[in-house]
Amino acid sequence: MDTARAFAGELIGTFIMCFLGIGAVATATLFGALTGPGQVGLVWGIAIALGIYVTRNLSDAHFNPAVTLAMCIGKRMKWRELPIYFLGQICGAFLASAALWLLFADSVKKNLENAGLSMASNSIGSAASIWCEIFPNTTNGAVSYLTGAFAEGIGVFVLVLVIFSLTSNANIGRPNRALAPLFIGLTITVLINVIGPLTDAGLNPARDLMPRIWACVVGWAPIAFGSNAFETFVVYCVGPFIGGALAALCYNHLLYPLHQRGAEQDKKMCRLSSISSTDILHAEDEIL
Repeated sequence: MDTARAFAGELIGTFIMCFLGIGAVATATLFGALTGPGQVGLVWGIAIALGIYVTRNLSDAHFNPAVTLAMCIGKRMKWRELPIYFLGQICGAFLASAALWLLFADSVKKNLENAGLSMASNSIGSAASIWCEIFPNTTNGAVSYLTGAFAEGIGVFVLVLVIFSLTSNANIGRPNRALAPLFIGLTITVLINVIGPLTDAGLNPARDLMPRIWACVVGWAPIAFGSNAFETFVVYCVGPFIGGALAALCYNHLLYPLHQRGAEQDKKMCRLSSISSTDILHAEDEIL
């Protein structure tokens, strides 16, 4: 039952996140309903927060294989739970990709026709980029695949560091449990604004890979993995996994001890304050 609940939580949460987040990319690309990484990023942030609120009593609400790997490395979950989380995440992302195609297929075809393109002869920068992230996602700079991998990796590094910090009892400065999902979502919003112009800010191997596979299903196989499948894999899968793993190690061996030290000092100050107040009361009693 626990396994089934965890699988359901990751599937449903990842579906909500991808359906709303990639859906925002679709409406921006096809209709101009949203403009720039700021507006799209805000939708992604809200989508992630909603997914967490809906499913965190079912699973730990990761929705991201790189986060799940980091949780295992950081000893916050057992390694034997990793496969069921991965499975839920890839199924959720794939189903969201399929649902979005059913919703926008006609609009995609119209968009391609207007551009003088077809499913068999269009570029990765067209409507196909709704399901297939691209790098460089800019005409104003150069982004090699190593730079892209670094961008994705450092983005996930920051994300995992924030998640660990917001969910650690040692961090007395964290927001309460009801607000933490909002701040995790806003972290994604900020990262999309910084990294989006470089790589589309995938930050999630399941969110990237499953839409590409769906794109292959519907006819975009020649361009689904870009001009170089190896480089695409390194940028959107290897980079995030490495970034998440390093963040887990960094938190456990650097930031967590500092949080603990701060919490202990805070407790000492509280005790001293309590003792001082007690002494003052005793002194007042003696005077009286």
